[in-house]
Amino acid sequence: MRIIDEFQVVRQRGGEPEACIQLLAGDLAAIPPAHAVDALVVSAFPDSYTPDPGTLFRSLFESGLDMREIARRKEEDERVRLGCWLSRPLSPELASRFNFRRIICFEPSHPGFVAHAGVERPNIEDRVGFVFRCLNNFIIPERYAERRFAIASVAMPLLATGNQQVALDELLPRLLDAAIFWLEQGLPIRQLKIVAFSAATASAAATLFAASRQRHEQRIAGRRAGGEEPPRRQLAENLINRCERHLRDELLSAADDDEKPLLQRLFARIDRRPAAAAAAGRTVPETAVSDDRGAYDFFISYAHRQEKEVAEFVRALQQSAPSARIFYDRDSIPVGGQWLSLISDAVNRTRHFIAVLSPDYTASPVCWDEFQCAKLKEYNTRTSLIRTLRLYSERDLPPIIGIHSYIDCAEGNLDKLRQSATRVGSLVQDDDAAP
Repeated sequence: MRIIDEFQVVRQRGGEPEACIQLLAGDLAAIPPAHAVDALVVSAFPDSYTPDPGTLFRSLFESGLDMREIARRKEEDERVRLGCWLSRPLSPELASRFNFRRIICFEPSHPGFVAHAGVERPNIEDRVGFVFRCLNNFIIPERYAERRFAIASVAMPLLATGNQQVALDELLPRLLDAAIFWLEQGLPIRQLKIVAFSAATASAAATLFAASRQRHEQRIAGRRAGGEEPPRRQLAENLINRCERHLRDELLSAADDDEKPLLQRLFARIDRRPAAAAAAGRTVPETAVSDDRGAYDFFISYAHRQEKEVAEFVRALQQSAPSARIFYDRDSIPVGGQWLSLISDAVNRTRHFIAVLSPDYTASPVCWDEFQCAKLKEYNTRTSLIRTLRLYSERDLPPIIGIHSYIDCAEGNLDKLRQSATRVGSLVQDDDAAP
């Protein structure tokens, strides 16, 4: 196994050392000790682990590891929610022979996962970056505890480019973009090895890998120069404008008829300030869109099927804590490649993350992204961030979510939900009283 190319990813959050992403050529069924990893990531069709000729599963089988047997003894099965499962630890003999200790199997075509994947097209290439939802789920530790599965180094093939026939140029850039994002956010993986098997594939992958590396290096250079990526600034401005319009609508709806003319005059005065300042040659301070000190008191994470119930909760929370700054309108953020980055920024700028739990919540990839951003902030800052409200019951909560105690408002009990807002709102008073 030889290294073709590599680059370092500097953490933007947390205290983890730099991570290394490598492109290698070789056989993942014969990883040498020098490249040993904690986990091997593979991809498969749903419930299909036969050692077909020309596949990684065949190479593993011929070397003494049968994926059919591994699949029968899963440690955790999150295929419906995340499209993946985690194996139990390999025996010491197998771990020594193959130089990895566990297998994470990604099944992006699993029917349950496809139904909730949140993409417009059912193409695997649109979902391949979701493999990091799997890695996050198994790797992010609790704040003060050891990692559940002690996975710090990972190897994977060019996922889904074999029998699943995803084009390499569609897959690899997406995979690398997702890897860079989560590693920068503090995902505690030290090494990510992406391995090409054939010489032809390795050559094509090297070109794509180099292009991604160069884009990453250019972004880093831009950050060091003090610049901000134009798309991110534009999206942030869109978010600010949407929040401002929402606030104005809320104020007008709450005002009495005799108060509305005054509000309209105040709005007009605010709108004239930037123009007047420009005419006078002055600059108006920009809204801080990257300040980690706390732009929000609460980030409300919920499934949109519970939008009406959550609106009731937010209204009660605003009454309980009138000064609270609340982020809960996910539609304020335009969809696109920068969506997850802006969500992460919002989560990292909030004091309290409120997850409104239901089966729809744990089935939503969007909610998983938000929750995992919050988990990473807890790990990176070693502080308590997440609070959970159980709105509708679920028999088996995912361990990463179920470990948190919750305020019980099941089954959709609006009175309890409104009462919970008082408990949640008191957190703002506690924050203000803290030294």
